[in-house]
Amino acid sequence: MLTPPRIHAADIGHGTTAVLVVRTSTWVWLDETSVRIWQAALTSSLPELEEEFVAEGYHREQVHEAVQRNVRDLTDYRLLETALPAWRARLGRRPRRKVVA
Repeated sequence: MLTPPRIHAADIGHGTTAVLVVRTSTWVWLDETSVRIWQAALTSSLPELEEEFVAEGYHREQVHEAVQRNVRDLTDYRLLETALPAWRARLGRRPRRKVVA
């Protein structure tokens, strides 16, 4: 997964992260669990994160469904991309700034 350009995130305390998607002028509020899933999706470590949740006592099937639903939501909010849009792929990939979460 990729982070689209012009995403700004900041921890605003109390386990909440505010994320601004400049492209759509949309704010998204993420709790600690959603941030963990977002970071795992970006680093291709979702299976490992799911195992952590199972080790904490959650049911494997429910964990998998919840994580997949969260990834779909993050994609819908445009916080994740599965591939570069065609026009960007032709231009080549630019280096990304680190997202603070």
